[in-house]
Amino acid sequence: MCGILITLGLFTRIAAFVASGEMAFAYFTQHFPKGFWPIENGGELAVMNCFAFLLLVFTGGGLYALDSRMGRNRVARSTATPRRRWRR
Repeated sequence: MCGILITLGLFTRIAAFVASGEMAFAYFTQHFPKGFWPIENGGELAVMNCFAFLLLVFTGGGLYALDSRMGRNRVARSTATPRRRWRR
């Protein structure tokens, strides 16, 4: 489910946080008991995906994500009202 949300760009940061936790859990339950280093225990992809999802938590979905499209409309509506200028 998180992969679909991240692909569409809906709730990207929340879904990426959950997916990062899932990858960390998968690494520590399946790969870590076989050895300490990811190259040694075959957990390279789990670690890479964990950090890639963690990157999305901080950067967000980007320009074409549905989250940014919805957010842009909210900002456009709020700045459409005329503002008063105060003169001295």
